[in-house]
Amino acid sequence: MEILRHVFLVFHLFGFAALLGGVFFQLRGEDPVAGGYMLSSAVVQLVTGAGLIWTRTALDLPVVDAKMGVKLALDVLVAGAALAGLRNKRPWAFYAVGSFTAAAAVVAVAWT
Repeated sequence: MEILRHVFLVFHLFGFAALLGGVFFQLRGEDPVAGGYMLSSAVVQLVTGAGLIWTRTALDLPVVDAKMGVKLALDVLVAGAALAGLRNKRPWAFYAVGSFTAAAAVVAVAWT
């Protein structure tokens, strides 16, 4: 079970890296828009986040429910903004994805 938790953690970090890396890459261009990779990465974040909570609970490791609720809300907002940006190609959705992703990272690291 511990190996599965580490697998979920690695893929969770891959999803985060794809989201934030894509945001930084597109900031160099003239017209940044949310792409399909953002939606895919947001789904990866949601699935692996749920897997991490499940494995931590199964291993009797501590889980801060309030923190996980905030992270879930931010991940849903990321997915929603990515979907909206994919459909209408508006810049606000791109910046929303970047902002919510950065906020999720801050919550993950700073909230103990």
